[in-house]
Amino acid sequence: MKPSAIILMLLLCVPASALQETSAVEATTAITLPVDSVTIYPDGLMAVKREGRLDVTEGVHKFVINLPDKAEKSTVLLSVSNATQEMVVYEDNPVFTLNVSSTGMQDFALSYLMYNAASWSPMYDLHLENDRVLVKANAVVGNFAGEDLKDVRLKLVAGLPASEPYPRAKSSIQNQRYSEVAAAPAPAEEYMDYAAEAAPLSSGELETMYIFELEDRSDLVMDKVIGFPLFDEESPLVRMYTWDAYNDQQGPVIEEIRANNTLASPWPSGSAMLYRDDEYVSTIEMPYTPAGTNASIEVGPSADLKVESKLADYNITENLKVIGSDGGNHTVRETVEAWTYKLSIKSNLDRTANLEITDSIPQEAVVTAVSLPPAESTATSLKWKLALAPRQKVAINYTYEVTTTESLDNSY
Repeated sequence: MKPSAIILMLLLCVPASALQETSAVEATTAITLPVDSVTIYPDGLMAVKREGRLDVTEGVHKFVINLPDKAEKSTVLLSVSNATQEMVVYEDNPVFTLNVSSTGMQDFALSYLMYNAASWSPMYDLHLENDRVLVKANAVVGNFAGEDLKDVRLKLVAGLPASEPYPRAKSSIQNQRYSEVAAAPAPAEEYMDYAAEAAPLSSGELETMYIFELEDRSDLVMDKVIGFPLFDEESPLVRMYTWDAYNDQQGPVIEEIRANNTLASPWPSGSAMLYRDDEYVSTIEMPYTPAGTNASIEVGPSADLKVESKLADYNITENLKVIGSDGGNHTVRETVEAWTYKLSIKSNLDRTANLEITDSIPQEAVVTAVSLPPAESTATSLKWKLALAPRQKVAINYTYEVTTTESLDNSY
């Protein structure tokens, strides 16, 4: 229920500065408007709106607006129905001179900003099921504005994500691999096309800020932190496993869930407690996820899949070549190094498992043979996407070569 009264206090002792008024000014009145709503931003900024009604006679009036100490005086805005503003004096409490055009009840609306006056963050409970996840979000709100806020409309701004740094480039890749030479690679086993990805992952790109408004009015006790229900959603998910074969040759794979946000609002970034079969698993960070996109949530290392990357073969050949030019013939030594790797995968599951494998190669390398073409490739990486049948085994073999030349400084 919205408060309908204004706390009024006639100034019995008016400061000297306030006495310098014309005879046209009927009275100087101090007013304290009740808070109607507060909007809290992620950085602690609080935007306050106060509203009320007052019976005012026609003519010029001065109003001293009582404000909390933390209010930023330069941001104060006052609007009054059937009145025009003639002057504002920004003292400890601003003094507004208004010209009221008609006698009667007038609507007063006041707004201002308060820095470092509040806090809010989402806190999630994620309950994993077979093909969906129950997302429960609470808003944890702190009031540090210097006063109790009673029966207010509460609005919470979802902050935009910070830009993620680019991943660091890898170097000296072949020197960090296995040095031993294993047996020749075996033929690749059965391969199944990957077809699990749905909506795109959350990209972290800027979008319009979203404001959550709680349905019911709330009380915010001064210097207290209080939790409020924000939203509940059953979200469809895709279970994923990822394996970085370059950095983790022996595994383990990392289990991820990719949960689709079907709400009209984003999921703000925040701490999340993860449960499986109602048993606590871990505390993770929920990424900022715009509406209609997927949140990629890392569950952690998994023994569901056994993986291994092994150097299956290495050889080096050298050739001498004579290169002709205007300055004469030159002899160079051409060295070709070839690495062959075997990626072995075995599923320990009785259900289908989606696996993404990434491996890195030197920028100057040329892939000369591969038993299973990668789904994606760049100058320095290869990516395979597999849909593994229950208990399936898969082997991927590929070879890349690096060619270098060295001048022998012989001329004819």
